[in-house]
Amino acid sequence: MARKIPQISVIQVAASGMTVTRFTMGAKKPSDMVSRRIAGPWEEGAAEEALCDLIQEMQIKEDRIILVLPRQDVTTRLLTFPSQNAEEVAGMVRFSAEEYVPYALDELIVDQCIVQKLGSGESEVLAALAHQDAVHKPLRLLQECGITPEKILLSTACIATAAMTDPVLSTGRHAIVSLIDGGMEILVLQEGIPVFSRGIISSQDWEAAALDPDAGTGGGLIVDSAAEELAGEMRNSLAAYRRESTDGMGVDEVHLACSYADLTLLCQSLSESMNRECKPLHFSSPILDELSLPESGLSISAAGALLNLTGREQFNINLLPESESEARRIEAIKKRLLQGCVFGLLILLALGGWYYQAKSQRLTLIRELQQRIARIEPNARGITEKREALNILNRQVDRKGSILEQLATLVEAAPQDRLNFARLSLRKDEGIELWGRAREVNDVSDFAQNIRNKAEGHLQFFSQARSLYEQQTQERDKIVFSYQIEVRIQEEDNVE
Repeated sequence: MARKIPQISVIQVAASGMTVTRFTMGAKKPSDMVSRRIAGPWEEGAAEEALCDLIQEMQIKEDRIILVLPRQDVTTRLLTFPSQNAEEVAGMVRFSAEEYVPYALDELIVDQCIVQKLGSGESEVLAALAHQDAVHKPLRLLQECGITPEKILLSTACIATAAMTDPVLSTGRHAIVSLIDGGMEILVLQEGIPVFSRGIISSQDWEAAALDPDAGTGGGLIVDSAAEELAGEMRNSLAAYRRESTDGMGVDEVHLACSYADLTLLCQSLSESMNRECKPLHFSSPILDELSLPESGLSISAAGALLNLTGREQFNINLLPESESEARRIEAIKKRLLQGCVFGLLILLALGGWYYQAKSQRLTLIRELQQRIARIEPNARGITEKREALNILNRQVDRKGSILEQLATLVEAAPQDRLNFARLSLRKDEGIELWGRAREVNDVSDFAQNIRNKAEGHLQFFSQARSLYEQQTQERDKIVFSYQIEVRIQEEDNVE
């Protein structure tokens, strides 16, 4: 089965619209992108239904999900603290949080990141303070659609993270105006570091305003046109930045960003009304060099969220509630335990299967050997009996005083070439009698004497050897002597 290609989906929820950007990852870089936007406003419950339909259509339930909150729903502060330790800075932010928002600390979700470490040992910190409702409302919306985000990021940190990878935005002073459904965000970057941030609620339809900047229907401070309302907010924000900056200098360039509209006409109108060049943001980054972007471009917030999840974040602010983080940790532990149990069970099953197979093989081998034993057992029994008889015979042959040894002694005692044996009689309890012919009478007496000389040990009875007769006879015209020699076993020899 083919391995599933990893997918990352970034969901941006605003007051009057939602955008889902899905990245297909390959070789640690996005290889494909699909972006869908649904615009409101919706009646009660309609937003949930619309988002669920979009999630079902794009089939992102198995993806890694990131939720991006708009700047106008979260209070941010750029603060300076006398520490560069992340834990100490976090404690200082929580200690001073109630100074910046009209809520108690237990009603807030707080996170921060160090944007710059100063040579004096201090650090500049971007702090985000969100009321629980601002986080839980979109979180519940996603959960009711069957998905839970891995992180909840702030659009300001996402834009700054993405800008750090752009060769143009990471140098000099730039103002990025991000237009989203239901508002806008103005972020000022100096050498890629965020130094000013402001979120503004607006009811302008930026897609319609991009087509006809002078025919706005917004409900902001200036309602004559969308271009005039936007220009007024930009003047106020940039003036506030100059007042807060240490050198009182303004920005070098102003960039407008909107992922679903062509801002060329709107930028021309703003340039004329503000007397300052404004141009559409053409975001570029090495991580996107293989990605084919749609004509409307890529949301810089979505690009920053992608960088955050793939471990290349520069400014990381995660507003996921602690309860959700703890639940995810517990779920991850349960998942690991379940995986461990399944792995252990698979090992046990494998060992059980191996044992069963080994046992089956042993039983088969035993049965085969038993069959072979049954076939060769009769032959083996006969061979064993014959071997035992042969052993008995060997023992009899090897035993001292055997008949063969007696015969060998008699042959050895006979004078060489002087006589022969015609007949031999061996009686177990009586003795030995020999008949034959000799050339001379003396040969018979010598033979009897030689037998008596062999009387030693178990052949002691050979001392009784005597010649019974010698009789002259003729054989083949030669005179020879027939003889009979007797070796009698006495009673004591029998007893022994």
